[in-house]
Amino acid sequence: MAETTALPQRPAGGRIGWVDTGKGICIILVVLMHVAGGLEAAIGQESWIDPMIAWAKQFRMPGLFLLSGLFVTRLVGLSWGAFLDRKIVPLAYFYLLWFAINALMRFPPWGEAGLSGFVQNYALGLVDPFGVLWFIYLLTVFFVVAKAVWRWRHAALIVSALLALAPLSTGWMVPDQFTAYFVFFLAGAVFSAEIRAAAERAAANRNKTLLLWGGWFALSVLATPFLGHDVQTAAPGVHLLLGIAGVAGILLSSVLLAGRLPWLDYCGRNSLPIYLAFFLPMVIGRIVLLRLGFPLDPGVAALLLTAISVAVPLLLHRLVKGTPLAFLFARPAWLSLRPRAVGQQEVGSSL
Repeated sequence: MAETTALPQRPAGGRIGWVDTGKGICIILVVLMHVAGGLEAAIGQESWIDPMIAWAKQFRMPGLFLLSGLFVTRLVGLSWGAFLDRKIVPLAYFYLLWFAINALMRFPPWGEAGLSGFVQNYALGLVDPFGVLWFIYLLTVFFVVAKAVWRWRHAALIVSALLALAPLSTGWMVPDQFTAYFVFFLAGAVFSAEIRAAAERAAANRNKTLLLWGGWFALSVLATPFLGHDVQTAAPGVHLLLGIAGVAGILLSSVLLAGRLPWLDYCGRNSLPIYLAFFLPMVIGRIVLLRLGFPLDPGVAALLLTAISVAVPLLLHRLVKGTPLAFLFARPAWLSLRPRAVGQQEVGSSL
C-alpha cells in the first residue's frame, strides 16, 4: 500500500518546502560546477567529479529557471511601475553591485589594464554578462519578457520551445542563454498551479515517487556518457528533451528530500546570497590551494571548496544584517520607485 502521509510542504513563513529544497540542490550544483572548472583549469588536470557535473547539466539550470518562474503569477498582475519596483529594480541593483565587485577582482584599476580596462569590461558586462553572475542578468530579462508576453503566454511558450529546439550559439550570452532557458522559466510560470498540484500528489505517494525517481535517475545517467558536456551542441531537440526530463527529475528529487535535510532547505531559502557571493571564497580558496602546492585530490578539493563557497556567503549574509554593510544583500531603502511601509521586506533571499 502506498504511503499517503505528505511531507510538510509549507514551513514557517508560508514558503513551499520542496521549492526551497530544489533551489538548494541546484544552487549547490552551480557552485560545484564553477569550483571544479576553475580548479581543473588552474592545475591542468581533470578529476573524477567531472561525470557528475556533466550529469547535473541536464537539470541544473533548467531546474533553477523553472523554480524561479513558479511565482511569476504573483507579479504579472501588478502595474509596470509596481512590477519594476518589486522585482526588476532589486535584481538589477544586485547585478550592478556584485558585478562591480567581480570586475574589481578580475580587472582591478590598479592592475595592468588600468582604470580604462576596468571601465571597458564593466561597460561590456552591462550588455553581455560574463562570469558567474549571468544568471541574475538573464533572470531579470526573463521576468520582464514574461510580463510583456503574459497575455499571449501560451503562444509565447510554444515559440520559446521552438527556439530551445536548437539554441543559438552566437557567442553572446543574452541571445544564446535566452533561447536555451526561457522556455523553462516560462513553463514554470504558465504551469505553476499544475506543477504544485503534481508535487503535492507526489509527496502523498512517496513509494511511487521513489520508483519514478529511480527510473529517471537510471535513464539520465545512461544519457551522460553519450551527451555529457556536449548537450548544448547536440542534435536539434536534445537540449530541450534533456531539460524537460531534468526538470522532472529535480522536481521528484525535491519532493522526496523536502524537510529531510534542513541545511539543504536553508541553502534554497538563501540561494540569492549564495549565488551573488560564492565567487569570493571560491577564488580566494583556489589561490590558497595553489600556493600550498595543491595537496588534495582535485575532486576532493572541489567538494571541500564548494562547501566553503556555499557556507561563507551564508555566514556573510547573516553577519551584515542590521549593519552598514546590509546593502550587499538588501536593496537600500532609497532605491525604490514607491514609498514602502516601515519594516516591509524589500526582496527575498531566494532566487
